[in-house]
Amino acid sequence: MKTLKVRNKNAMKELLLGGADFEKISIVSNLDQDNQTKEILAIAKSRNIQIESTHIKKMEKRRSGQTKEVLMGFLKYDGFRTLDDLLGEIYERDEFPFFLLINRIDFESNIGVIARTAFAVGVNGLIFQGDEKDVLNDETLHYSLGAIARIPLVKMSLFDALKKLQKNGIKIFSLDMKGVVYHKQDLSGPVAFIPGAERKGLSEDIADRCDKRISIPMRNGIDSLNVGISTGIILYEKIRQDKIKTS
Repeated sequence: MKTLKVRNKNAMKELLLGGADFEKISIVSNLDQDNQTKEILAIAKSRNIQIESTHIKKMEKRRSGQTKEVLMGFLKYDGFRTLDDLLGEIYERDEFPFFLLINRIDFESNIGVIARTAFAVGVNGLIFQGDEKDVLNDETLHYSLGAIARIPLVKMSLFDALKKLQKNGIKIFSLDMKGVVYHKQDLSGPVAFIPGAERKGLSEDIADRCDKRISIPMRNGIDSLNVGISTGIILYEKIRQDKIKTS
């Protein structure tokens, strides 16, 4: 079981309404509460989550380090999944698999933005390899506004994931400057995407194992987009094409 600190009120509210499991919520004693704080506490009480009143001196410093937090949630996370389980659940619901794999993504802010976008569009799972704490931590939770704790996370070798996805008939697209323009490819149906980090791009070993490479056109003098932005463009293009196919 992993405990994550939720410092953002919007994230705290989303997580509470989404049924996330909190160990407790700490609030400064005698705080002049705004409406959002009152709403958060009311939801927590309705779910019998412990609310701890404490002195400001015992609260942790904000991310800026300048002042102390006045409200903080302690989220209990035990949600790592297996790809086999997720695929079984997806097929039971008679849905198309929709996955995102992370390879060489720099910065917790990028991982957080990617996770929030992926959750928003209905990605079935975020697959990564390496250390869990590099993907799921207080910072990625903050930048994703809590979404990274709501989307299923799968830790496994990306090579093994590619094999299993392809065995299940899932097309895998790498986001690569060498690829075909993204909107000229059929991205509908069961797919998985692998974005690459800015400048470094995608590992060639990984890219070579994907079914196709797709790219986002850019004007001369621009060598890459922020990976969170480029991932968002591709994910929403996939949703657009799905709607056209089913309308």
